[in-house]
Amino acid sequence: MSKQYVQHREVSNHCAIVVKLVEKDWGPKPFRTIDAWFLERGFCEMVKEKWLSYPVKGNALVNFKEKLKSLKGDLKIWNSDVFGNIYTRKKEILQEIEELDCKDCMDDLNEGDRLKRVALVSRLKENDKKLESLICQKARARWLKNGDSCTRFYHSSLRWRRLRNEVKGVEVGGQWSEEPCTV
Repeated sequence: MSKQYVQHREVSNHCAIVVKLVEKDWGPKPFRTIDAWFLERGFCEMVKEKWLSYPVKGNALVNFKEKLKSLKGDLKIWNSDVFGNIYTRKKEILQEIEELDCKDCMDDLNEGDRLKRVALVSRLKENDKKLESLICQKARARWLKNGDSCTRFYHSSLRWRRLRNEVKGVEVGGQWSEEPCTV
């Protein structure tokens, strides 16, 4: 992150600009889940299994914090290994369906391929539900239901929401402070 300061100009019509690189430690990121994870088969069972496998130590609040920390790491691994990239998976499914459709155009599609195509269409619908859930969670906007999913307006809304939700500093006792401990 950087900050820019404009210096006073004396006689000239140019101002000196000072650019400072600022790095602040805001502490650990909060624990968050993706709603689309709950649409994945076996997710709740996996979380329950992981949660119960973590060791229980003295203080309940410290124990809870440590379990959440461990679960966060396990969810990152699960997300990349099992859940994966929804967009890539959608492309792969569509490519397989297209190959089967080409095979069908040449009258070379057997009964096993027909069943495979039905299963692929079902997987595509599941994947689209997850994708819609992910986009909806990111955008948190009602207009998504009306068909706007990848417009410039949508992406600018996401960007402005992130900027608006960021706390850069607070005024304490008449003094502006940007230190994480004060904020």
